[in-house]
Amino acid sequence: MIRFDVSALTKARLGTSLTLQLNTGPQALTDLKVDFLRGVIQAIRVQGGLLIRGSIDSQLDLDCVRCLESFVVPVTLELEETFRLSGASPTSDAPYAVSGDGWIDLAPVLRELIWVSIPLKPVCNPDCRGLCPQCGANLNIESCTCQETQIDPRWALLKDLL
Repeated sequence: MIRFDVSALTKARLGTSLTLQLNTGPQALTDLKVDFLRGVIQAIRVQGGLLIRGSIDSQLDLDCVRCLESFVVPVTLELEETFRLSGASPTSDAPYAVSGDGWIDLAPVLRELIWVSIPLKPVCNPDCRGLCPQCGANLNIESCTCQETQIDPRWALLKDLL
C-alpha cells in the first residue's frame, strides 16, 4: 500500500494544497512488481474531493516476447486523479475515495497507470532476433543451422528443380 495522510485537506478551504514526496523501494502492486517509485505529488482541495497530480518515475522488469530474456523498462507515470471525500458516492470521475480517517491509497491508481504503460509486445531491443523455432536457441547469443538444413516438406519436391 502506498498511503498518505491528507486529513488536513479534507476540511480545508478550496485551493489548499499539500506536497507529498514518494520514494519507495521495490513494491508489489497486486500482480505487478516495480523496482522503485519516486516522485512528487500534489494534493489540492477541490469541490467534493482532492485532486491528486504529479509525475512518478519507476522501472519494471519485463520478459521479451521474442527471446524470453528479462529486461528493465523505465516508466514515467503522469498522475491526475480526483479522490472523492469519505461518504460520497462513487462516480465515473471519482472512483477512488479518501478513507474515513483521512488517508489515500495510491496503489490502485498507480497499478492502472503501470498496466497502461506496459507495451503490448515488450521487446528487449528492436533488433532482437528471438528464439530459433526448431531448437530454441537464443539467436542473439548463439547461431544455429536448423533453419538452413530443414526444408518444409511441402516444398521438398521443388528443391530438385533448382
